[in-house]
Amino acid sequence: MPLGVGQLLTALRSLDRLLTLETKHGAAIERLAGEIDKLKDRVTRLETREEVVITEAKAAAGVAASGVAMHSVADLARRIGTLEERSAQQRLGPPAPG
Repeated sequence: MPLGVGQLLTALRSLDRLLTLETKHGAAIERLAGEIDKLKDRVTRLETREEVVITEAKAAAGVAASGVAMHSVADLARRIGTLEERSAQQRLGPPAPG
């Protein structure tokens, strides 16, 4: 059964609307793809920064731990020195009157 002119025009308008929507959707998909690529790049940069921050935090923690250890060792050395002095004075006895 052949199409009438009115039906043909309706079909062509529908096809035109469909093609217009496809063009709009294609453009929207391309914009979204571009935004996704930008977000991927941003996530990659943030992950890189995070790795740098973690490395710096580990280094700072190591320096702090070394500082605490050195302070403790210095404190122990001072205390041992004090004890050695006292021990040496007790072995020598009181100083002779002069």
